[in-house]
Amino acid sequence: MHHSSLKKHMYYVDDSGYIQDDAIVYVGATLRVTLLLRRDILMLSRWVRTWYGKLLRPFLLLLARLGITPHMLTISSLLLMIMTGFLLSQNYMFIGAIFLLLGGLLDGIDGELARVTNRATKFGAFLDSICDHCGDFALSLGLLWKYLHAGASTEVVLIFVALFGSMFGSQVRSRAGVVGIDTKDIGLATRFERNLILIIALFIHQIPIALWILAVINNIAALQRVIYTVHVALLQKRATVVE
Repeated sequence: MHHSSLKKHMYYVDDSGYIQDDAIVYVGATLRVTLLLRRDILMLSRWVRTWYGKLLRPFLLLLARLGITPHMLTISSLLLMIMTGFLLSQNYMFIGAIFLLLGGLLDGIDGELARVTNRATKFGAFLDSICDHCGDFALSLGLLWKYLHAGASTEVVLIFVALFGSMFGSQVRSRAGVVGIDTKDIGLATRFERNLILIIALFIHQIPIALWILAVINNIAALQRVIYTVHVALLQKRATVVE
């Protein structure tokens, strides 16, 4: 292997004449590990997406005939999430789980309704994203109220950590999109899995376990997006240098 004068900058030219650098090699190796984890975890949501659109098509067409729009479903989902947060703050775990389930279902079909009725717009995607974040905050606020009154400091910290990971992951996706890097499908778990974990925990009265899981996977997912973005940016930089 012939090293170039770029070595002091951690660059070198391989035997094929391509410029390499140690950062790309390291990030690439890390990325392969994180993506391996992602395939295993996201199998459930991917599997659901392969069939639920076709299965729900008759129901979605019925909603369209009744005059129900995707925006209505999006707003309704947000209202259900706000109600879920209130119910959890008052320790109504079982009813809260039902409201969370309903809110998640509406959030899952608003986009499908938009596609079925050819109403998919950039504003709809914007509204959906804003409502998702507001719903997540309402849910976290309800849990925070519950555990603050119980004096459970560990759970309070976990709620903040989990919420930070969720918001940070979204911010990374947004900023990466500005520079043309799509991280939509990057991450250990989607909102679908996160809500499912919490719904199960509410039904079996094991919220602290769910908070530990969410605190970990939300931040790992955000880190995966950071790694992926850095990886792609370095590859783009290398391609520019080679050209």
